[in-house]
Parts: sequence; C-alpha cells; structure tokens
Amino acid sequence: MKKIIGSFLIVISLLTASCSDIDDLTEENITTEANYKAQPTILNFPKFSDRELIVQYKKNTSPNKKAALRQLYHVIDYDVCTHCDGTIEKWDFGPEIDLENKFGSVSSGSGGAESIQNVTIEFSFKNNNEVASLIGGTGRTNDSDHIVASNENGVTIAVLDSGIDVNYPTFDSSPFLYNAAHHGISGLHSGWDYVNEDNNCYDDYEQVHGTAVSTLIYTSLYHTGIPFQLLPVKIANQDGEVSIFDMLCGMMFSLPKADILQISAGWYDAANANQHILDIFLNVLFQYENVLVVTSAGNSSNNNDHDIAHYPSNFSAMTSNVIAIGATNRTVTDAAYFTNYGRDTVDFMSNGSNLPFINSISEPVTISGTSFSTPLVTATVAKILYQSGMTFSPDEIKEELDINGTDVMYTKQTKYNKYISPLY
Repeated sequence: MKKIIGSFLIVISLLTASCSDIDDLTEENITTEANYKAQPTILNFPKFSDRELIVQYKKNTSPNKKAALRQLYHVIDYDVCTHCDGTIEKWDFGPEIDLENKFGSVSSGSGGAESIQNVTIEFSFKNNNEVASLIGGTGRTNDSDHIVASNENGVTIAVLDSGIDVNYPTFDSSPFLYNAAHHGISGLHSGWDYVNEDNNCYDDYEQVHGTAVSTLIYTSLYHTGIPFQLLPVKIANQDGEVSIFDMLCGMMFSLPKADILQISAGWYDAANANQHILDIFLNVLFQYENVLVVTSAGNSSNNNDHDIAHYPSNFSAMTSNVIAIGATNRTVTDAAYFTNYGRDTVDFMSNGSNLPFINSISEPVTISGTSFSTPLVTATVAKILYQSGMTFSPDEIKEELDINGTDVMYTKQTKYNKYISPLY
C-alpha cells in the first residue's frame, strides 16, 4: 500500500487546498473574503480503504469468470453497481490484508486476471468547509409518488448528489421526476440510492445539498417553460461523504438514461497520483460521448490546471463531454474569491455567491459555491439541447454557450472566459 498511495498522501498533506466533495459554501460559514481567508487550514484528503479494491471487468466477462476471479483472489465479499451493466465491482478482502500485494497481483493480470480492464483502491471524500447549515431539511416526508411524471418528454437530467426532498418548500406540486416504469425498468421507481441500496432517494443530509441543486435546475426550467424530468441519484450519505464506488455506479446508472448529468461534487488529486481511478472514469465517459456531464470546479481558490487537480471537473480537459463551472461574485463583476479556475480545466462561470434560497420552514437564506453555479448552467444546457430538437452534441452545446455567453476578463481565467446568465 505504501508504494501505491503513500507518496500521494504525503503530497496532499502538505497542501492547504484540500478535498472537497459537496462543493458548497453557506452564509453561516463563508460570507466575506476576509472570513474565507481566516478559515483554519484543514489537511483533508481522500480517505483510502485498507481492504477494498474497485475492479472494472472487460465487456462481456461471464458471471462464471467473475466468480472464478473472486475465488482466485480470496474475495470475502463484493458489491455490484445495481441497475448497471455489471462491469464494475467492489471487492472486500477483509481486515489485516496486504492490499498492496492484492492490488499488484490483480493489476498485473497474474493468475488469469486478463478479464480485468482496470483496478483501483476504493476511497471516499468529504468537504472540509461544511458546518451546520441554515437550510436543513429534517422532518419531511419521503413520499414521491405524486411528483413522478405520468409520461416522459423533454430533457432528462440526472442529479448525482445527496438525494432530493421532493416535499421541500421550493418545489411546486407538478410532476417532475423521471418515470422508470415508462421505460420498463423493473424494480426502479424513479432514481436510485447507492448509499442505502434502495429506490428511495430522500435527501437526509442536513444541508439538503441535492435538494438545493435540484431546486435551481427545477426553478430555472419550470419558469422558462422547458419540458424536463429530474433523475435523482443519491451518492452522498447523511454526512455529505461520497464513496468513489458510489459515484462511479451513479454515473454508470445515469449515462444510459439521461440527456445531461449534473455533478456538484469532487475530489483533489495531486499530480494525478491516483491514475487508476481516472482511467476507469474516462473509460465510462468515453462510452457515452453524447451525454454532457456538467460539474462544479470546487471552492478552494485553486488553479485546477497547475496547483492540484480537481475531479471530475478536470476531465473537461480530457474528454469533450465534460464541462466544469466556476462561480462569480454576487455582483457578477469578477470571479468569486473562493472559486477554483483554470484556462484548461474550467470552462464557464455563472452566479455562485449569495443565491437566494429558503430553509425547511420557508425562511429566506442564501447559499454560495460552485455547487450552485453549476446547476444554473445545467439548466441553460437543457434549454439549448431541447431547442436543438434534442440533437446537439456536447461540442455543439459548448459552442452555443460560447456564442451566447458574455465576454469577461475576470481575475481568475477560464477556458472560454464567458459568463453564463441564469435562465430565471
């Protein structure tokens, strides 16, 4: 294990910018630039498992071959990506295992592992800026039957996040969730919860992060008259922590079903030290090149090109179907002081400071962060796609964003140097 990830952890521990999963800020903990800079340095980096590997099989690997490989490597338990294509598994070897040796054996293909395409070490990541927020969503019902669309039309947007509280005060009673029955998907109501392995995507995170992100998309499209469905995919637990396995599963679940993926989450990776997981993600993304993934750039005032890489937003420099979004200040006169940036890895900016929201008892509050500038751009992407007759490719959508965006010369540069106005 030391050879595989030891140097990575040492590099990370020396950096003041640290891991960020749910890329948001709230008015309670970050309100002014002085406040932001006064925050204590937290050496926070991905938490690697000491007993689990993520394995990506080659296509068409038979169930018998998979079972034989698990037996060969003495896997004591394993998880699959529910409602996916069966190419990704998480192997658990139990406590007190030499995971470095296991990783080396599997990744080298020894013992007949030629059916394995990629392998990496499981890890999770969590935001270092989170505090008890003003927007908590406790005490609400999980029932979502009344807002599942009776049929499907328009743009389907998958929201990979902490779930959704469909009864939150921000939502109208109109049906707006993806209808799995319409597509004949057995055992699926609307979305899927990869944290608890069920079809109830209720947002039990106290900051109702997924609900806030979904609200921004919902409000933008509902008031603009663009037909849409939201497909909630829960990958963050009640503490805001994301397993990389759950994120991978969420992407593999969503990409065949959705027209757009919205991800306001991410982790930091010094010098691409964890290349194995990048290979798995890229392999998945390349299979669905016509589905645009809109991601948040992060909130560490980090140059994602040169300081420390932030994923999945940095995939925007590696594949055409990912774009990364930064945040402007409240007056839209410059980039927000907290936003990450980069001429190669961050594409556009939109409003991300002091956005109006309401808490669970309908009191006005504000929220800030690239988590919330991102869904504003996601809504614009949905409008562009719908008005193209659902024909535009990711490259054509980016061209439209570039053409219709407002030229800016912010102190923090992005690839297009364009500001994207919210629809509503």
